[in-house]
Amino acid sequence: MLIPVSTATIRTGTTAGGSSAFQSPTRSTVRADRLSFFVRHNSMAQESSSQEDTVPPHVANVLFVECGFGNDSHGQSATKAAVRACRNSIEFNSIPSIHRLVPGGYEALKLDVILAVPPKYQKGLDLEAVANVFPYGEPKFTIQDGGMIAPSGIAISALGDVNDDMVIVCASVTVGY
Repeated sequence: MLIPVSTATIRTGTTAGGSSAFQSPTRSTVRADRLSFFVRHNSMAQESSSQEDTVPPHVANVLFVECGFGNDSHGQSATKAAVRACRNSIEFNSIPSIHRLVPGGYEALKLDVILAVPPKYQKGLDLEAVANVFPYGEPKFTIQDGGMIAPSGIAISALGDVNDDMVIVCASVTVGY
């Protein structure tokens, strides 16, 4: 079952020459009218296919799917780990033909982003900060239980540690229109 959490949008400028859909953004602003956030709970008992079947997909025409992972070794920040996971999933791509493949070009791109985050650290996740990773497109986030908590071997209070947990987040980014 998908539960809406809030709504916002990411709007960014194009890169010089429009050469890549996924170059590191120089500046992004997040607006509260297009970026969708959802939380998916893993319990099979809670899943309701009848409701999800009636909702049209955010990305109807899939071009590609990318995966990545990120971690925060000190500080226990799910946001830092999720930013790294999303950046890892898109960082080795250059798709200069998006303006020819997608009606409406870069501004019409849609992204379905699934983040697998340890339940213990989901509450502190800042999805607006994660959305700023994407230089183009209209992301919709689905948060699910997952990722990993692993011991870092040491808690360093000067680095913001409250324990020795490393927070690891997995990301899947579906790109299309």
